[in-house]
Amino acid sequence: MSRHPRLSAAADALPASLFARLYERLARFSGDVIPLQIGDTFLPPPVRLPELPFTGDRELYAYAPPQGWAPLVDRLVDKVRTRNRIPVAHDGVQITCGATHALSCAVGALLDPGDEIVLLTPHWPLIRGIAQSRSVIPVEVPFTQPVLAGEDPADVLRHAIRPRTAAIYLCSPNNPDGLVLDEHTLGVIAEVAQRHDLWVLADEVYEDYVYEGAHRSIASLPGMAERTITVYSFSKSYGQAGMRVGYAVGPSLAMAAVRKMANHSVYNVPQAMQQAALAALDRGAPFLAEARARYQQTRDRVRAAITAPCVLPQGSTYLFLDLSAWCPEPDCSMGVLEEIAEAGVLLAPGAPFGEAYAKWARLCFTAVDPARLDDGIARVNAVLARIPRGR
Repeated sequence: MSRHPRLSAAADALPASLFARLYERLARFSGDVIPLQIGDTFLPPPVRLPELPFTGDRELYAYAPPQGWAPLVDRLVDKVRTRNRIPVAHDGVQITCGATHALSCAVGALLDPGDEIVLLTPHWPLIRGIAQSRSVIPVEVPFTQPVLAGEDPADVLRHAIRPRTAAIYLCSPNNPDGLVLDEHTLGVIAEVAQRHDLWVLADEVYEDYVYEGAHRSIASLPGMAERTITVYSFSKSYGQAGMRVGYAVGPSLAMAAVRKMANHSVYNVPQAMQQAALAALDRGAPFLAEARARYQQTRDRVRAAITAPCVLPQGSTYLFLDLSAWCPEPDCSMGVLEEIAEAGVLLAPGAPFGEAYAKWARLCFTAVDPARLDDGIARVNAVLARIPRGR
């Protein structure tokens, strides 16, 4: 059968960017554009590349080892064992091009086409597309909002597991709503995973930014290290997003498969970037302390100032705004976001975080410096003030 020009079903399943509509409206604004839609930081990283003592061309231009640069891998084994309390072996660590690459490799290593992965929503948006690109079926289960409202997580998960369920994805601290899953909730998820023989993909890239409560890795719970792949990112912890260094940790057999996926996608992560990551890990404690304090102060100030309601995030760097009062019709939040874009501010639409959140939007409160952030919040409030509620 002829194939051209038909594309793959996986490619067809991936959603197009919702930002295209917003960029069209943004083009009507001629002033300072304030990008609050992406998870980034205005703070300079604790270590810059020109500060590193590169000693030869091979550090910059030669292939790095496929697993990762040995000094960084060694340091991460120690970090994961002591801080995260995950009993990882040396071959249980894989350096990747950011956490996105780590999760893509994990899905490819663990799941077959037609398998289902439970996404505890609202979820990090790209995990859905990652699953679809592998012909894995994402099943969205509204979770963090019911838990925040006091529902028993066991009741929420009771009907989530189906015959083809193979894995559960969780993000804690959560992107976008900032919920930090407590030990009871993690224990419920762990019990479900063990009872149904499921894998767990734990997205813990915001582990360093917890303001209330405490972060705990689900892989540290009894019986979970052998069924959990956990991912981390230097992009979020140390403001090194452009360097694209993340890592995955898990049981050796599964990580051997993850390593094959990584090797067959990017082969290796540039060693120079890994050296910068190691320097941040070794010298970045003052940066983390300052950033955490500044982010918490900013979180409190912005939440008090923003008109749209949102839950106080316990961690991460976002406010998840409920715009339903301004858009009673389905999917009309895009109209609100387009008007905000015309005012020169970009927010992330809620639908990619889960179909149940089409009337929500995510605001990153660390993406720009405080003065521009205050300007952006004022513009958002001005737009909401002129839109009749319940229109």
